[in-house]
Amino acid sequence: MGSSLPILLSFVALSKPILWAKPHSMVSWGADVVLWCQGLPGVDMYRLERLDSPGDYQDQPGLPGPEARARFPLGSALANIAGRYRCSYRNGSYWSQPSNQLELVVTGLYDKPSFSIVPGTEVSSGESVTFSCSSEFGFNMFTIAKEGRAGIWKTQEGASPVHFRIPAVTTSHKGTYQCYGFDSHFPYLWTAPSDPLELRVKGNPQTLSPSESNTPAVPGAPTSPHISPEKVDIPIGPTSQDYTVSNLIRLILAGLVVVSLGGLLAEAWQAWRVKFHTLSGPPFQAQGPTAP
Repeated sequence: MGSSLPILLSFVALSKPILWAKPHSMVSWGADVVLWCQGLPGVDMYRLERLDSPGDYQDQPGLPGPEARARFPLGSALANIAGRYRCSYRNGSYWSQPSNQLELVVTGLYDKPSFSIVPGTEVSSGESVTFSCSSEFGFNMFTIAKEGRAGIWKTQEGASPVHFRIPAVTTSHKGTYQCYGFDSHFPYLWTAPSDPLELRVKGNPQTLSPSESNTPAVPGAPTSPHISPEKVDIPIGPTSQDYTVSNLIRLILAGLVVVSLGGLLAEAWQAWRVKFHTLSGPPFQAQGPTAP
């Protein structure tokens, strides 16, 4: 029974942590960047891995108290910090599942591209609109970001200039846009953003589809440059659901400990009884009167 606790605990999977960047996961050249990893209270250690460099990782001890997070300062945003990251945490000899991947993009390595909207920045609902992005550096990838969206709106491969066409705009397309250029061999090193352009759409409000609905702007919201916004699965920080799962795991662990300790006590009590009877011999029996 003494070895049953590690066996039982090995079947309890530690929930994966949450990884996010401050101020954003898309940062300007030279800005200070900090990655945060959110796990469970009281864990021993957090680990941040850079997936583009095998064996490149940092370890931080878990903070005491209810913080349940670790801070990984990366310093100034330069070319050497751009890339893919994930984190995990250790409790005793057990590691959690890794977090969702975070893509850290550094912008501003090259001059801003040119950006235009045809036929113009004010159109009617149902009209065809084309966004054009071009750069003198000959990039083969271009991206358009929409303000207030937790993710990149569209990314397209092609020679400059690249055109992003919307056959029939709706009021859900209105907003402010910027474009970036980059090379596919260096997907996390982007140009400076273009001058912003605001698209105004006249007409009755349209029902928003899941792929076109705007995500509320959240300070520090992480973005994923190569995944469409509706598929981004990187939470911004701890949520009530995260704490519910964490509490459930802690309750399960506590229950396993109680059950295992109960078994150990029962086993010890049984061993003590056997030992006591062995040492004391057969029970005393009173003898009857001697026959005359």
